[in-house]
Amino acid sequence: MSRRWLRTGVAVLLTFSGTVSGLRDVHAQQAGAVATTPASATLTSATPVEAFRPAVTGPRPVADHPLSRVLKFAHEERAYLQQTVRDFTCRVTKRERIDGELQDHYFIDMRVREQTYAGGQETQPLSVYLEFLGPSHVEGRRALFVAGQHDNKLLVRKGGRRFGYVVIDVDPFGESVKRESLMPINEIGFSHLLDRTIRTLQQDVVADPTGDNTIVEHITTATINGRPCQMLRITHPQRRDGLQFYSASMSIDSELHVPVRFDVYDWPETPGQEPPLTAEFTYTNVMLNPNLDDATFAPAILRRP
Repeated sequence: MSRRWLRTGVAVLLTFSGTVSGLRDVHAQQAGAVATTPASATLTSATPVEAFRPAVTGPRPVADHPLSRVLKFAHEERAYLQQTVRDFTCRVTKRERIDGELQDHYFIDMRVREQTYAGGQETQPLSVYLEFLGPSHVEGRRALFVAGQHDNKLLVRKGGRRFGYVVIDVDPFGESVKRESLMPINEIGFSHLLDRTIRTLQQDVVADPTGDNTIVEHITTATINGRPCQMLRITHPQRRDGLQFYSASMSIDSELHVPVRFDVYDWPETPGQEPPLTAEFTYTNVMLNPNLDDATFAPAILRRP
């Protein structure tokens, strides 16, 4: 797995429900609303990120590793989501830095059925349907992935200005997909994202065993799209081997207990320089457990008008 995919995975940090005790409370200003316009309207950029940029004075010594409580709650939240969230729909506004270039904002309507098990057997494969609303060169694109079906290929209706109706199958982990997204499609579900987050946090503990280069902040007053959220932010002020980001933040909807925004920043090249944004994802119009049926993830949906 490439380093750039890992670094975005760590941004999917800390999808935790409830209050995280023992973490440092910090007050943040309200963030502006994210665009939730219909596909026919003009789409605007994501929530301004000023309230989410790291404000770090320097590393601090700790008696216990600052990520220990974070890992505990990550495990608890993963178990909670696996028990309570079967499927969901939302709109995603994303922007990513790929091969050194910060891309345009993408606007995507997403439907997901989580992978489920019973008695050790899979009862429902991970199923993902994406419909691209913008920018213009991908408007109308549709993508479908159902684990274990269609030779594990990603089915894509091209969209865009030319031959937009053409449907092709592509390797979901191939270079053509990586050029447009840092997030592997098989890790879009909340439970899969938490699995990856836990692995990354464990790597951070190994890379910074004393915790002197790890700062955890719990921000209780963030707002996304007018909804109250809590935000957890992890910062590694100094670049060290094994650490994959300078700062990563996750905002959790206080009522739904699911992530509604995350971002990740790389280390600045010189002291005092703004840390460069690696990726940001904002989720709006989230609906949990709408009981999506098989027809939602059938190939015919790619060819409908």
